[in-house]
Amino acid sequence: MLALLTNTLALIFVLGVMIFVHELGHFATAKFFGIRVDVFALGFGPRLFGFRRGDTDYRVCALPLGGYVKMKGENPDEELSGDDDEFLTRPKWQRFFVLINGPLMNVALSFVLLAVVYARGVEAETWRTDPVTIGWVEAGSPAAQTELAPGDRVLAVDGEPIQSWQEFELRVLISGGQPIDITVANDSGQRVITATPERQPPSDQGYLGVVPPFEPVIGFVLPDSPAMEAGLQPNDRFLEVEGIPIRDWSQLTEIIQERPAQPTQLLIERDGAEQRMSATPGTLPAELGGGMGLGVFRVFEIERRSFGLVGALRQSAREIGRQTALVGEILSRLFTGRMSMRTLSGPIEIARYSGQAASTGDPFVLFWFMGIVSLQLGLLNLLPIPVLDGGHIAVLAFEGLIRRDLSMAVKEKMMTVGVVLLVTLMLVVITFDILKSLAS
Repeated sequence: MLALLTNTLALIFVLGVMIFVHELGHFATAKFFGIRVDVFALGFGPRLFGFRRGDTDYRVCALPLGGYVKMKGENPDEELSGDDDEFLTRPKWQRFFVLINGPLMNVALSFVLLAVVYARGVEAETWRTDPVTIGWVEAGSPAAQTELAPGDRVLAVDGEPIQSWQEFELRVLISGGQPIDITVANDSGQRVITATPERQPPSDQGYLGVVPPFEPVIGFVLPDSPAMEAGLQPNDRFLEVEGIPIRDWSQLTEIIQERPAQPTQLLIERDGAEQRMSATPGTLPAELGGGMGLGVFRVFEIERRSFGLVGALRQSAREIGRQTALVGEILSRLFTGRMSMRTLSGPIEIARYSGQAASTGDPFVLFWFMGIVSLQLGLLNLLPIPVLDGGHIAVLAFEGLIRRDLSMAVKEKMMTVGVVLLVTLMLVVITFDILKSLAS
């Protein structure tokens, strides 16, 4: 119940801020051009509370998943009087700015939030920004069915250069069930290997089964674990397990998982000296993923990168460019059937992620999440779907091209189609949200 309450409050806060900023963009631009705004609403449905100032009713409504600004003379079925303060009587270029400034305010909010995070500094494991050198191929994984091998350096995926593990993981994540061409190089030369990441339920995200090289050195020993009982300590390096030389942490993990409740002989290095000991893998706590293990964790190399004001602004702009390209790639894959609708997150998933970000106690984690979601909200609102801002902008552009306005009957039919599409999409996404929640 506490998690549900946290998630709900976090969702209301996250969406409330983004919706307010979005609608403020429409509202302020309309006011600037002298268009009368009748309603400024956060949420849909019945009015809960609010106040009236001038011509505008500022209200909060019962359903918090959205908001709207109702301008005088904006609906196709309204009877227009021809007054200057009506939306549809204003020049097309003014209507364009009223429409586009909502999504642009979301992009601006994203830019500010990400810049604040970068100015404060970000922490991440160093391997995420390292070049992609494969350290281990997991047994039974899709990668194991190919020629991918430890030591291979990934240069490109589907012809696009890959600079870091972060980029490579993302390409794999969005390619579930779809073959990808991986350009790799090693001492014997360069070649292209085709692999198909497996779709992993419940979100159908791609899984390949390759990991970076991690030294087999202990960073932390779980209290009351088999490792602690055996006498293992932080900074111990595994040299052999059951006589098998250990080169990588993932190799160690695979061997240990294959020996449930079996006494296992270890050769470790401690303070420059070799020691032999025995440990019996046991069941790990559920919160640590369950399964069999010793209760040891590898060394996590964390890098903190701080940026000055100019550097933070530059990094924010770069991240927005990267995220925008990613949204475009995902939409392309969805429309062409190369990506599952299950990968999309609806309000339930957003609530869960919002709650997780808020529960960290670090406001900058929440700022980062809000920045990414705000950007996605702004970009998706620009899709040429009737009802969305992008749909209205597309109609304006088409009317400008043919040099006449579409009839009210046509606009009403387009709005109906848009509502049906949007409601259908929301129902599908929420259904998948529920299924993912039940599976987790």
